[in-house]
Amino acid sequence: MDTPLVSVVIPCYNMEPYLAQTLDSVIGQTYKNLEIIVVDDGSKDGTTDVARDYEKRDPRVKLLVQANKGASAARNHGLDHAKGKYIALTDGDDWWAPAKIEKHVAHLENDPGVGCSYSATQFVSLDGRLLHCRFPKTQNLSDYYLYCRNPITNGSTPVFRREVFDEHRFDEDKPRNNDVDCWLRICFTPPRKWKLEGINEALTFYRVTPGSLSDKLDKHYDACLHTWRKSYQYAPDIAKKFAKLAEAFQLRNYARRAFSMRQAADCRRFMWQAMKTDMRMFLYEPLMTAATLAAALLVPLVPGGKKKS
Repeated sequence: MDTPLVSVVIPCYNMEPYLAQTLDSVIGQTYKNLEIIVVDDGSKDGTTDVARDYEKRDPRVKLLVQANKGASAARNHGLDHAKGKYIALTDGDDWWAPAKIEKHVAHLENDPGVGCSYSATQFVSLDGRLLHCRFPKTQNLSDYYLYCRNPITNGSTPVFRREVFDEHRFDEDKPRNNDVDCWLRICFTPPRKWKLEGINEALTFYRVTPGSLSDKLDKHYDACLHTWRKSYQYAPDIAKKFAKLAEAFQLRNYARRAFSMRQAADCRRFMWQAMKTDMRMFLYEPLMTAATLAAALLVPLVPGGKKKS
Protein backbone atom coordinates (compact mmCIF):
# COMPACT_ATOMS: atom_id res chain seq x y z
CA MET A 1 0.00 0.00 0.00
CA ASP A 2 1.11 3.56 -0.74
CA THR A 3 1.92 5.60 2.37
CA PRO A 4 0.65 9.15 1.81
CA LEU A 5 1.43 11.82 4.38
CA VAL A 6 -1.12 12.17 7.18
CA SER A 7 -1.30 15.43 9.14
CA VAL A 8 -2.41 15.07 12.76
CA VAL A 9 -3.81 18.29 14.25
CA ILE A 10 -3.94 18.47 18.06
CA PRO A 11 -5.55 21.59 19.60
CA CYS A 12 -4.56 22.08 23.24
CA TYR A 13 -5.52 24.34 26.11
CA ASN A 14 -4.12 23.55 29.58
CA MET A 15 -3.48 19.89 28.73
CA GLU A 16 -0.19 19.47 30.61
CA PRO A 17 -1.35 16.40 32.60
CA TYR A 18 -2.56 14.53 29.49
CA LEU A 19 -0.69 15.69 26.40
CA ALA A 20 2.22 13.25 26.77
CA GLN A 21 -0.17 10.28 26.60
CA THR A 22 -1.82 11.76 23.51
CA LEU A 23 1.50 12.35 21.76
CA ASP A 24 2.87 8.94 22.74
CA SER A 25 -0.18 7.31 21.13
CA VAL A 26 0.29 9.32 17.92
CA ILE A 27 4.05 8.82 17.70
CA GLY A 28 3.54 5.12 18.40
CA GLN A 29 1.19 4.58 15.44
CA THR A 30 2.00 1.65 13.19
CA TYR A 31 1.60 4.12 10.31
CA LYS A 32 4.73 6.27 10.38
CA ASN A 33 4.38 8.86 7.60
CA LEU A 34 2.93 11.57 9.85
CA GLU A 35 3.31 15.23 10.55
CA ILE A 36 2.09 16.02 14.06
CA ILE A 37 0.90 19.60 14.57
CA VAL A 38 0.30 20.64 18.18
CA VAL A 39 -1.54 23.97 18.48
CA ASP A 40 -1.24 25.49 21.96
CA ASP A 41 -4.23 27.80 22.35
CA GLY A 42 -2.70 30.15 24.93
CA SER A 43 -2.29 27.58 27.71
CA LYS A 44 -1.50 28.85 31.21
CA ASP A 45 0.11 25.63 32.44
CA GLY A 46 3.04 23.61 31.11
CA THR A 47 1.39 22.42 27.89
CA THR A 48 3.87 24.33 25.74
CA ASP A 49 6.84 22.80 27.57
CA VAL A 50 5.50 19.26 27.07
CA ALA A 51 4.94 19.84 23.36
CA ARG A 52 8.31 21.52 22.89
CA ASP A 53 10.07 18.56 24.52
CA TYR A 54 8.44 16.20 21.99
CA GLU A 55 9.28 18.59 19.16
CA LYS A 56 12.96 18.30 20.10
CA ARG A 57 12.82 14.50 20.21
CA ASP A 58 10.80 13.74 17.07
CA PRO A 59 11.17 15.74 13.82
CA ARG A 60 7.58 14.93 12.88
CA VAL A 61 6.26 17.06 15.76
CA LYS A 62 5.65 20.76 15.15
CA LEU A 63 4.46 23.18 17.85
CA LEU A 64 2.36 26.23 17.01
CA VAL A 65 1.47 28.72 19.75
CA GLN A 66 -1.35 31.24 19.53
CA ALA A 67 -3.25 33.58 21.84
CA ASN A 68 -6.31 31.96 23.39
CA LYS A 69 -9.04 31.93 20.72
CA GLY A 70 -10.79 28.61 21.35
CA ALA A 71 -10.60 25.08 19.98
CA SER A 72 -12.06 25.95 16.58
CA ALA A 73 -9.45 28.63 15.93
CA ALA A 74 -6.73 26.24 17.09
CA ARG A 75 -7.95 23.52 14.72
CA ASN A 76 -8.14 26.00 11.84
CA HIS A 77 -4.61 27.24 12.60
CA GLY A 78 -3.37 23.66 12.46
CA LEU A 79 -5.23 23.05 9.20
CA ASP A 80 -3.55 26.11 7.68
CA HIS A 81 -0.17 24.42 8.24
CA ALA A 82 -1.18 20.84 7.36
CA LYS A 83 0.44 19.36 4.24
CA GLY A 84 -0.92 15.81 4.31
CA LYS A 85 -3.19 14.06 1.83
CA TYR A 86 -5.27 13.10 4.86
CA ILE A 87 -5.92 15.06 8.06
CA ALA A 88 -6.59 13.43 11.43
CA LEU A 89 -7.90 15.27 14.47
CA THR A 90 -7.53 14.54 18.15
CA ASP A 91 -7.85 16.59 21.30
CA GLY A 92 -4.93 16.95 23.67
CA ASP A 93 -6.42 14.75 26.40
CA ASP A 94 -7.51 11.77 24.26
CA TRP A 95 -5.47 8.97 22.70
CA TRP A 96 -5.52 6.37 19.94
CA ALA A 97 -5.11 2.64 19.45
CA PRO A 98 -1.77 1.88 17.72
CA ALA A 99 -3.24 0.90 14.32
CA LYS A 100 -5.83 3.68 14.08
CA ILE A 101 -4.22 5.75 11.32
CA GLU A 102 -3.17 2.67 9.33
CA LYS A 103 -6.77 1.44 9.25
CA HIS A 104 -8.27 4.80 8.35
CA VAL A 105 -5.78 5.37 5.52
CA ALA A 106 -6.60 1.94 4.08
CA HIS A 107 -10.31 2.77 4.30
CA LEU A 108 -9.91 6.15 2.55
CA GLU A 109 -7.56 4.79 -0.11
CA ASN A 110 -10.07 2.06 -0.91
CA ASP A 111 -12.98 4.43 -1.65
CA PRO A 112 -12.33 7.92 -3.09
CA GLY A 113 -15.93 8.91 -2.36
CA VAL A 114 -15.43 8.71 1.40
CA GLY A 115 -14.54 12.15 2.71
CA CYS A 116 -14.33 11.14 6.36
CA SER A 117 -13.45 7.86 8.03
CA TYR A 118 -14.31 7.58 11.74
CA SER A 119 -14.16 4.88 14.39
CA ALA A 120 -15.99 3.70 17.48
CA THR A 121 -15.01 5.36 20.77
CA GLN A 122 -14.03 3.93 24.14
CA PHE A 123 -14.93 6.41 26.90
CA VAL A 124 -12.51 6.56 29.83
CA SER A 125 -12.84 8.19 33.26
CA LEU A 126 -10.36 10.77 34.48
CA ASP A 127 -8.67 8.12 36.63
CA GLY A 128 -8.33 5.70 33.71
CA ARG A 129 -11.34 3.41 34.21
CA LEU A 130 -12.92 2.10 31.02
CA LEU A 131 -16.52 3.27 30.86
CA HIS A 132 -18.79 2.51 27.89
CA CYS A 133 -18.08 2.20 24.17
CA ARG A 134 -20.07 3.86 21.44
CA PHE A 135 -20.30 1.88 18.21
CA PRO A 136 -22.12 4.10 15.68
CA LYS A 137 -23.38 2.81 12.37
CA THR A 138 -20.61 2.70 9.79
CA GLN A 139 -22.19 2.50 6.31
CA ASN A 140 -25.26 3.54 4.31
CA LEU A 141 -26.06 6.34 6.74
CA SER A 142 -29.49 7.91 6.33
CA ASP A 143 -30.13 11.64 6.51
CA TYR A 144 -31.85 11.03 9.84
CA TYR A 145 -28.79 9.28 11.26
CA LEU A 146 -26.30 11.84 9.95
CA TYR A 147 -28.30 14.78 11.28
CA CYS A 148 -29.65 13.43 14.57
CA ARG A 149 -27.17 10.83 15.82
CA ASN A 150 -23.68 12.28 15.10
CA PRO A 151 -21.86 9.11 13.99
CA ILE A 152 -18.45 10.81 14.30
CA THR A 153 -19.21 11.12 18.06
CA ASN A 154 -16.33 13.45 19.02
CA GLY A 155 -13.40 15.45 17.66
CA SER A 156 -10.79 12.73 18.22
CA THR A 157 -12.17 10.00 15.93
CA PRO A 158 -12.23 11.37 12.36
CA VAL A 159 -9.68 11.25 9.55
CA PHE A 160 -10.51 13.43 6.53
CA ARG A 161 -9.42 13.91 2.98
CA ARG A 162 -7.57 17.19 2.68
CA GLU A 163 -10.07 18.42 0.07
CA VAL A 164 -12.85 18.39 2.67
CA PHE A 165 -11.10 21.15 4.62
CA ASP A 166 -10.41 23.08 1.44
CA GLU A 167 -14.20 23.56 1.40
CA HIS A 168 -15.14 23.65 5.10
CA ARG A 169 -13.54 24.98 8.28
CA PHE A 170 -14.54 25.20 11.94
CA ASP A 171 -16.77 28.13 12.89
CA GLU A 172 -14.90 30.32 15.38
CA ASP A 173 -17.90 32.43 16.44
CA LYS A 174 -19.24 30.04 19.09
CA PRO A 175 -17.15 28.29 21.79
CA ARG A 176 -19.05 24.97 21.85
CA ASN A 177 -20.34 22.28 19.48
CA ASN A 178 -18.42 23.59 16.49
CA ASP A 179 -17.23 20.11 15.61
CA VAL A 180 -20.82 18.94 15.06
CA ASP A 181 -21.56 22.11 13.11
CA CYS A 182 -18.63 21.31 10.83
CA TRP A 183 -19.68 17.67 10.37
CA LEU A 184 -23.22 18.72 9.41
CA ARG A 185 -21.98 21.24 6.86
CA ILE A 186 -19.70 18.59 5.33
CA CYS A 187 -22.63 16.16 5.08
CA PHE A 188 -25.41 18.45 3.88
CA THR A 189 -23.99 21.45 2.02
CA PRO A 190 -24.93 21.07 -1.68
CA PRO A 191 -23.89 19.25 -3.78
CA ARG A 192 -23.23 16.81 -0.89
CA LYS A 193 -20.15 15.31 -2.51
CA TRP A 194 -18.65 13.53 0.54
CA LYS A 195 -19.68 10.28 2.19
CA LEU A 196 -19.06 9.51 5.85
CA GLU A 197 -18.15 5.92 6.70
CA GLY A 198 -16.82 4.29 9.82
CA ILE A 199 -14.65 1.45 11.09
CA ASN A 200 -16.40 -0.79 13.60
CA GLU A 201 -13.55 -0.83 16.12
CA ALA A 202 -12.91 1.32 19.19
CA LEU A 203 -9.75 3.04 17.93
CA THR A 204 -10.23 6.27 19.92
CA PHE A 205 -10.04 6.65 23.70
CA TYR A 206 -12.01 9.67 24.89
CA ARG A 207 -11.35 11.07 28.35
CA VAL A 208 -14.47 12.17 30.23
CA THR A 209 -13.71 15.18 32.42
CA PRO A 210 -15.84 16.12 35.45
CA GLY A 211 -17.68 19.37 35.91
CA SER A 212 -20.93 20.91 37.04
CA LEU A 213 -23.37 18.77 35.08
CA SER A 214 -26.34 21.14 34.97
CA ASP A 215 -24.31 24.22 34.04
CA LYS A 216 -22.19 22.30 31.54
CA LEU A 217 -25.12 20.71 29.73
CA ASP A 218 -27.25 23.86 29.66
CA LYS A 219 -24.40 25.71 27.92
CA HIS A 220 -23.88 22.82 25.51
CA TYR A 221 -27.62 22.78 24.76
CA ASP A 222 -27.54 26.47 23.82
CA ALA A 223 -24.66 25.75 21.43
CA CYS A 224 -26.58 22.83 19.88
CA LEU A 225 -29.59 25.07 19.29
CA HIS A 226 -27.31 27.49 17.43
CA THR A 227 -26.00 24.61 15.29
CA TRP A 228 -29.47 23.38 14.33
CA ARG A 229 -30.73 26.90 13.56
CA LYS A 230 -27.68 27.51 11.39
CA SER A 231 -28.42 24.34 9.39
CA TYR A 232 -31.58 25.98 7.98
CA GLN A 233 -29.22 28.19 5.93
CA TYR A 234 -27.53 25.39 3.96
CA ALA A 235 -29.95 22.44 4.32
CA PRO A 236 -33.44 23.88 4.92
CA ASP A 237 -35.38 20.76 3.93
CA ILE A 238 -33.28 18.51 6.15
CA ALA A 239 -33.47 20.95 9.06
CA LYS A 240 -37.26 21.29 8.79
CA LYS A 241 -37.58 17.52 8.98
CA PHE A 242 -35.04 16.68 11.67
CA ALA A 243 -33.98 19.70 13.77
CA LYS A 244 -36.61 19.18 16.48
CA LEU A 245 -35.95 15.44 16.54
CA ALA A 246 -32.22 16.05 16.94
CA GLU A 247 -32.99 18.42 19.81
CA ALA A 248 -35.13 15.78 21.51
CA PHE A 249 -32.40 13.15 21.21
CA GLN A 250 -29.85 15.56 22.65
CA LEU A 251 -32.07 16.27 25.65
CA ARG A 252 -32.62 12.54 26.11
CA ASN A 253 -28.85 12.04 26.12
CA TYR A 254 -28.52 14.70 28.82
CA ALA A 255 -31.12 12.84 30.88
CA ARG A 256 -29.09 9.64 30.58
CA ARG A 257 -25.93 11.42 31.70
CA ALA A 258 -27.76 12.92 34.66
CA PHE A 259 -29.05 9.46 35.59
CA SER A 260 -25.52 8.02 35.48
CA MET A 261 -24.51 10.70 38.00
CA ARG A 262 -27.63 10.09 40.13
CA GLN A 263 -28.84 13.67 39.64
CA ALA A 264 -32.59 13.10 39.80
CA ALA A 265 -33.87 16.63 39.20
CA ASP A 266 -31.71 17.12 36.11
CA CYS A 267 -32.61 13.67 34.77
CA ARG A 268 -36.34 14.37 35.00
CA ARG A 269 -36.01 17.92 33.70
CA PHE A 270 -34.12 16.89 30.58
CA MET A 271 -36.37 13.92 29.82
CA TRP A 272 -39.62 15.91 30.19
CA GLN A 273 -38.17 18.61 27.95
CA ALA A 274 -37.18 15.97 25.38
CA MET A 275 -40.73 14.59 25.25
CA LYS A 276 -42.21 18.08 24.85
CA THR A 277 -39.78 18.79 22.00
CA ASP A 278 -40.46 15.81 19.70
CA MET A 279 -42.22 12.56 20.57
CA ARG A 280 -40.96 10.95 17.36
CA MET A 281 -37.94 9.76 19.34
CA PHE A 282 -40.22 6.96 20.62
CA LEU A 283 -40.71 5.87 16.98
CA TYR A 284 -37.09 6.12 15.87
CA GLU A 285 -35.50 4.61 19.01
CA PRO A 286 -38.31 3.14 21.13
CA LEU A 287 -36.28 0.93 23.46
CA MET A 288 -33.62 3.47 24.40
CA THR A 289 -36.19 6.23 24.81
CA ALA A 290 -38.51 4.11 26.96
CA ALA A 291 -35.57 3.03 29.11
CA THR A 292 -34.55 6.65 29.63
CA LEU A 293 -38.10 7.60 30.61
CA ALA A 294 -38.13 4.76 33.14
CA ALA A 295 -34.81 5.97 34.51
CA ALA A 296 -36.18 9.49 34.90
CA LEU A 297 -39.10 8.11 36.91
CA LEU A 298 -36.99 5.80 39.05
CA VAL A 299 -33.81 7.77 39.70
CA PRO A 300 -35.08 9.26 43.01
CA LEU A 301 -35.49 5.68 44.27
CA VAL A 302 -31.96 4.60 43.27
CA PRO A 303 -29.43 4.64 46.15
CA GLY A 304 -27.50 7.88 45.88
CA GLY A 305 -30.14 9.60 43.75
CA LYS A 306 -30.02 13.32 44.46
CA LYS A 307 -33.22 15.30 44.64
CA LYS A 308 -33.10 19.05 44.19
CA SER A 309 -32.79 20.68 47.60
